Amino acid sequence: MATIEVDRTACIRCGACIAVCTSARVFELTDEGSRAVRPEACWRCGHCVAVCPTDAIDHSAFPLPECPILDPDRLPLLDELVAAFRARRSIRVFQPQPVGREIVRELVSAARWGPSASNNQALDWIALDDRERIAQLSRMTVDRLSKLVRLAANPLIGPIAGCIVGRPAVRAARRSVKSVRRLAVQKADGEDPVFFGAPVVLFGHTPIDNPFGRDDALYATHALMLAAERHDFGTCQIGIFQATAERAAELRRAIGLPEGRRLQVVIALGQGRYTYRRLLPRRIPNLIWNPR
Repeated sequence: MATIEVDRTACIRCGACIAVCTSARVFELTDEGSRAVRPEACWRCGHCVAVCPTDAIDHSAFPLPECPILDPDRLPLLDELVAAFRARRSIRVFQPQPVGREIVRELVSAARWGPSASNNQALDWIALDDRERIAQLSRMTVDRLSKLVRLAANPLIGPIAGCIVGRPAVRAARRSVKSVRRLAVQKADGEDPVFFGAPVVLFGHTPIDNPFGRDDALYATHALMLAAERHDFGTCQIGIFQATAERAAELRRAIGLPEGRRLQVVIALGQGRYTYRRLLPRRIPNLIWNPR
């Protein structure tokens, strides 16, 4: 349980801590100032410490020396932020040079600033930079997909496969016959059709019972991708491995996924071989107000 104390001499009774603690309702306002009456309900979001104008809140999870004052002048302008969004591209052609492990640690650290449900911060990462191990994972993935496609196409075995891996997976396999065959040809030619020869592959995972783990992972992934761009590295989300590993225990074992954890996202990381000169347009989404 968090230890939360309010300095009555510093508290100006503005009520901000009470207003932002909308779910846990840790604080109450008294004649003497704010009081932490339900610290056991705190879910460690830190809003109270971040919003207090007089630093009156002493929270065991958020020591003030670790909570610097926000400087609005250091934040990017909206145009700069949108430019960073537009500049990011999914990279599938990588340079062979390795990526320093300190840079990987820095990117993973930057990813933690993405939001997480109830501020649970439960996303952890596995990093592979062993080229042969990455190549073996790629081959295993293609073999698994090829096997599933063969089973799905067999009129006798297909219904049984549906019971084992699920009918949606079988239907998807039937739709993907040509794509999987192309992957198999690339594999036979010595290519890496899954991770594109990236020197580093990151695997984000959360507790298996976390209902919002996928959301948390994707928020963190976007932050990591934008941070990678600042280091002139490229990234690509590898959905084909993540989706295949969901139904393939041998793939989860091959990456060393801990027991009780679910793989949520896979990212290829490396130096892009080419530099992109132009920003491209995208469809403006439909926006409907108050539909009936």
